[in-house]
Amino acid sequence: MKLSLPRFFYIILFTLYFLLSTSSARAQELSLVVSPPSTMIDGKPGEVVQKNIKITNNSEDQEVILKINVKNFIVQDDLGTPILVDDKTAGKYLASPWFTLEKSELVIPPKTTERLVVLINIPADALPGGHYAGVFFEPVPAKNMKSTVSYTSAQVGSLFSVTIPGDIKYDALIKEFKTSKNVFEFGPVDFSATIENQSDSHISPSSTIVVHDMIGRKLSEIKLSDVNIFPFTSRTLKGSWDNVWGLGRYSATLTSSYGPGLVATRTMYFWIMPYRLIAAILVVLMVLLAIFISIKRHLAHRSDHRDEEIDELKRKIVEMENKHI
Repeated sequence: MKLSLPRFFYIILFTLYFLLSTSSARAQELSLVVSPPSTMIDGKPGEVVQKNIKITNNSEDQEVILKINVKNFIVQDDLGTPILVDDKTAGKYLASPWFTLEKSELVIPPKTTERLVVLINIPADALPGGHYAGVFFEPVPAKNMKSTVSYTSAQVGSLFSVTIPGDIKYDALIKEFKTSKNVFEFGPVDFSATIENQSDSHISPSSTIVVHDMIGRKLSEIKLSDVNIFPFTSRTLKGSWDNVWGLGRYSATLTSSYGPGLVATRTMYFWIMPYRLIAAILVVLMVLLAIFISIKRHLAHRSDHRDEEIDELKRKIVEMENKHI
């Protein structure tokens, strides 16, 4: 297939335009890192707490301008995803009015880290329990920047959880504790545990699974990840017993410490039964038994045949002796 010169010329121009556009977009991509991503604070009414946030611009050649906002957040799903809400929706978990920022805007050159000072003024009448807000950084185009600039993250933030002491209700339960199936042929055995927080504040339960065999011997202790669980939400934790061989019924007990001296426990049972291996061993044993029985019968048959021959010889000898007489 032959291309005419004008058509070929347009193709070259289109290709150059595409490559130049791609390079320009890549040059304007921004990558921001905020540290720490989350902060836990035990505050008291009337106290002022100072914290620092570091923001790093990892782009190669692009200066970034960041608009800074403080927003309340709550969590409603099983993954711990923060949802930004207004003061009315935040209710008793309100915290954003307590925050005072050193700046409302930051300009960060490429490959540079800046620091933001955050003051948290806890009211004297702050309610006991958990209060939640985040400091969020949103890139905004500069006046001389084209609107085609792309960002790897539209908004990043640092989440703050402030716990006010007092009459706090702590309660949690293990909604579900299970394995991927009830009977395993071989390990490993995967566990899944869902913990629901029914407290007035967030909790960070320390959870461990202990595995015992059918006679009560402790075989393994599995430490699960420590996660924050927002009030009246659940989180699912994963763990695995990296054991390959086993036989029989096993127990697994989940212990989760979630508050001052408070512990939730739950026990479940599962089986490890290598049935194909057991079936193969039984087949081999049955074959060996059949061979043994066959050999034994053969030997018994040969023994009976020899006895008959001996009796026949004895009879002939007696007949010969009678003839000579």
